[in-house]
Amino acid sequence: MKIGYPTWLNSSGLKQFAIANSLNVYREDEGAAWYVFVINGEITHETRVFKDGGSEQTDFESSFPTLNKTIPASTQTQPFASKILPNGKKLYKREHGIQASVAVGANTILFTIPYPWVKIIGLEILFGEKLDTCDLMILDSTSGTYSGVPNYQLNQFGYNVNIAADLYEEESAYDADLYQGMQIKIVYNSQSAKTIGLNFNLSEVK
Repeated sequence: MKIGYPTWLNSSGLKQFAIANSLNVYREDEGAAWYVFVINGEITHETRVFKDGGSEQTDFESSFPTLNKTIPASTQTQPFASKILPNGKKLYKREHGIQASVAVGANTILFTIPYPWVKIIGLEILFGEKLDTCDLMILDSTSGTYSGVPNYQLNQFGYNVNIAADLYEEESAYDADLYQGMQIKIVYNSQSAKTIGLNFNLSEVK
């Protein structure tokens, strides 16, 4: 779910919300504007800071000379880490669910990674039917953050996969690293018009 904010500054702006909740602030360069967002549980709070030389741009760019930053530096602990990696990083479970209305034939579904670094473990597709299939791939961000080419296909890990009726589950024995802005693209070939549910099983690395 996404909640939009009309401004970055002032008492009802996204900056104050981030400060009040000690949340990380992330940004993507859209050219004429910064796309700015914070993640609070399952909700993305977002706004745009236009590069018009005004007070919003000046405040934002002076506050965030680097890509991602917390305001203020968070002193919160992160409980419930599921695993500590050899490099000292910890994994925190982050499961995201979306729904998509599909028509007969091929349908494209996109999910954008909202965290700086995650490991994807598995995928669930609910309310499919017999003979539905799907392809699954990873795309670069809309601005080409990692390859230099917007929406470039970085990898494909599902080819004409047969979807079990009602519930399809895929869990890999080996996790894969994904980074903020990358997109999981699913081309879902449906036998009928319907709404399906998708759950992305992720672990954030912090």
